[in-house]
Amino acid sequence: MKDPVLAIITRLKANIAIAAIVNTRVYRAKLPANPTFPAITVSGIFPKRLNSTHNKTRIGHIRVQCTVWAGSDGTSFNLSELIADSLDKVTDTYLSPGVFAIRIDDQGARPDSNPDLNLWIYHRDFIVQYNV
Repeated sequence: MKDPVLAIITRLKANIAIAAIVNTRVYRAKLPANPTFPAITVSGIFPKRLNSTHNKTRIGHIRVQCTVWAGSDGTSFNLSELIADSLDKVTDTYLSPGVFAIRIDDQGARPDSNPDLNLWIYHRDFIVQYNV
């Protein structure tokens, strides 16, 4: 089974600029108990398999949300932009482990924050088309 969410997590962890800020704190779906910030969570939303093909293979389509959690708005915004730089307009690229990305498109970011907790959040969505 192809796992585009895991492939995105793997790509973000391997990105030198992102890893310099979060190290390996890129998690699937939720933060661990007592997290260290900054951190990133990656979630898959509404996956579906389309009835079209690419290179004679069926196409999967999923919205992936990357959420940045940080102690300042500047750090959160910067990480969100680094994620966009890493993923937006990726085409015809193998993503480890085992996902061939046909196309990844940035769908924009939505800021969020809780100043009382000293926590700034950016939710950035991507549409990922991949060979199933």
